[in-house]
Amino acid sequence: MRVIGYIRVSTDEQSSEGVSLEAQRERIAAYCLSKGWDLLGVESDVMSAKDCHRPGLQAALEAVRSGRVAALVVYKLDRLSRSVVDMNNLVTFLDKHSASLVSLNENIDATTAMGRAMLSMVAVFSQLERETIGERTKEAMRYLKAQRRAYSRPVYGYDNVDGQLYENEDEQAIIEHSRKRRECGETYEQIATGLNDAGIPGKRGGTWTAMTVRRILISS
Repeated sequence: MRVIGYIRVSTDEQSSEGVSLEAQRERIAAYCLSKGWDLLGVESDVMSAKDCHRPGLQAALEAVRSGRVAALVVYKLDRLSRSVVDMNNLVTFLDKHSASLVSLNENIDATTAMGRAMLSMVAVFSQLERETIGERTKEAMRYLKAQRRAYSRPVYGYDNVDGQLYENEDEQAIIEHSRKRRECGETYEQIATGLNDAGIPGKRGGTWTAMTVRRILISS
């Protein structure tokens, strides 16, 4: 059986033991060898799994779409995705192209009913873990903001002055304006387009995206 491998690390995981790209690659290769599978290649990404718009993942999915492989093999499910929705979409995509998902760490083979059930359960808990971490991070950021203490790079609406956070009046006005537009029913994409068209730069001079607008309005 011909298969394609996929491996991923996010930037802060590169040096972590057991999740390096090389470690994942070696384990997938060894597993496929033990199964007698023909591993055509291993695609990789060095970025977060917040969505499926990753070059390596898309290359692996293209191999599936072309019919060249019968399975997508990963070391661990969260290397593929941490979102229940994305995971379900990926499994549906694989089904459509008569391919299976195999995860070494969870010992999951989605060609069986039991494997599919396990896959759904693991995906749910993976997303729960991600959301829990996100909530804790937001609480920590709110605390630091309330104490006027700087954390990492200053967020939009604030300036870092000698380790203390101070409101940036111009940026706060943009936040308030964007919030009112949102309350009037505009999408994050429409708000971002409006800010870009008006020539209003982001915190570090970049352009606005729907995701940036959403993050700022939620955290402000």
